[in-house]
Amino acid sequence: MSMILVVDDEVSIIEVLHDVLLEEGYQVMTANNGQEGLKCMEKAQPDLVLCDVMMPILDGRELCRRMTANPRFSSIPLIFMTAVHKSFRQDDCKYVAVIAKPFDIDEVLDMVAQYTKAPL
Repeated sequence: MSMILVVDDEVSIIEVLHDVLLEEGYQVMTANNGQEGLKCMEKAQPDLVLCDVMMPILDGRELCRRMTANPRFSSIPLIFMTAVHKSFRQDDCKYVAVIAKPFDIDEVLDMVAQYTKAPL
């Protein structure tokens, strides 16, 4: 069963994604910012990270940079979720996709399935 880490500072987004992903058969961890996300990854390595870009304390881009720089986490796919529709450079941060907010839940589920093993 794939483990998904959802990192977002909006509680409503965390709640929706948590419930939908659980219903689809995934295990789910949540964090309110990048710093909490890193702590979650230390406890249990996820198969995929869904991450907001703009957050307090440690934003999504910095979380992505730290994941890219850490051999334990560099192979974990990261999908950004953002309301800011501008291009991203991928030079120091490796991510696999960007989902625009507000998102379509079916699009999120398709992306999650694409980058993880199917749930049991």
